[in-house]
Amino acid sequence: MINVLIIDDELDMLSVVEKILRSSGMEPTSSSNGTKALEIAENKEIDVILCDLFMPEMDGIQIIRKMKNIKPTIPIIIFSAFGTVDRAVEAMKIGAYNFIEKPFNTEYLILLINRAFEHKKLIDENNSLLSKGDGEFNFQNIITRSTRMKKVIKLISKAAPSEANVLITGESGTGKELVARAINNLSERRTEPFVPINCSALPENLFEAELFGYEKGAFTGASKRKLGLIEYANKGSFFLDEVFDMPLSIQVKMLRVLQDKKFRRVGGKNLIEADVRFISATNKKIDSTLNSGNLREDFYYRLNVINVQLPPLRERKEDILLLANHFLKKILKTYNKNVSGFNKETIDIFRSYPWPGNIRELQNVVSRAIVICDSDKIKLHHLPEKLRHYNPSNNINTLTFAEAKKMSIQKIEKEYLLFLLKKYSGNVTKMAENSGFTRRHIHRILNQYNLHSQDWH
Repeated sequence: MINVLIIDDELDMLSVVEKILRSSGMEPTSSSNGTKALEIAENKEIDVILCDLFMPEMDGIQIIRKMKNIKPTIPIIIFSAFGTVDRAVEAMKIGAYNFIEKPFNTEYLILLINRAFEHKKLIDENNSLLSKGDGEFNFQNIITRSTRMKKVIKLISKAAPSEANVLITGESGTGKELVARAINNLSERRTEPFVPINCSALPENLFEAELFGYEKGAFTGASKRKLGLIEYANKGSFFLDEVFDMPLSIQVKMLRVLQDKKFRRVGGKNLIEADVRFISATNKKIDSTLNSGNLREDFYYRLNVINVQLPPLRERKEDILLLANHFLKKILKTYNKNVSGFNKETIDIFRSYPWPGNIRELQNVVSRAIVICDSDKIKLHHLPEKLRHYNPSNNINTLTFAEAKKMSIQKIEKEYLLFLLKKYSGNVTKMAENSGFTRRHIHRILNQYNLHSQDWH
């Protein structure tokens, strides 16, 4: 049962909405006073709030601001009288979930409440999972243990229900399209088209026609009207991958779409409405692209209302083996092979290798290894040559300070042990007496580096 708090200074309105909600199986609570309504929300389990925009003492805008400090996950739907849509949009910008105009359609009101309730459940579930600390977390096919990625997921959860344009930045292979689809799946547009386009794959002379479409006779060969991709995405989301590769001439024309939500087909005269949410992605450095003159500032700022920065795989090392095992299980479904995992050498390489191609490279490496694997474990010789011969000491610039320090200590420890082994001909007792270590400690670190007392030869 959905618990709904209704806030309106008109008692007749409260009574009508209460009856509608009860007949739909919901549990309404009413208040004609903003201050009392906040007390109710603080002390009672409330799933959704319906709030009038204009009220004496405390209006809807004030209630939204205060509620965000009390219980920020409760979605607030604003009642907006005819002619106050601009004010309702302002309310959404500061945190309202949506608005509905008075007089409202009953079925639409119930639909809106149900959507808001599902949104709250999703946010609450995400927060619950995120609060579990270092555990494995699967969110919209984004698999992680990484604290940085969990912060990204929180941002995605907040950004998705809004209509704000999102720019996803990160190196190639970090999962930018996966994040774009997650944002779309969590938005109000999830049942409408999601249209992706790779801006680096389109020749400049075809770009405009592909985006905006064209009218019959617009150019030689235009024998009939063609709808553009933006028109296909109407009511849905449009994903511009590698958006900084868009030609400057097209960036200028896209500004009208971003600012006014309108465009013209090539050869057309009429403006066409574009009810589209834009999600973009790039692997380029923003400052250098702006300085190069290949990116218009006004175009960039229109795209970058919310920025989601994806960390490279080398900065989320706790996810490497997690993702490798995920890909292993997924890929094995298409192969008749009994591969149970990775041996220790392979795991060590996976953890130390910097993965310049990020998640995409890891997936490709696992796929290749499964194809050529001839045992129950993926071993070093199943990996590509660059991984088999990878030496972490040659890539210290890819490590954190703590990792570099640990690696240096391990190298010195191993060299010192080899020196002691040779000096005392493998006699562990003498090694302990002359190094300040105990025999037990000597044996432990010998095992750690897979060394043996006979290795002094």
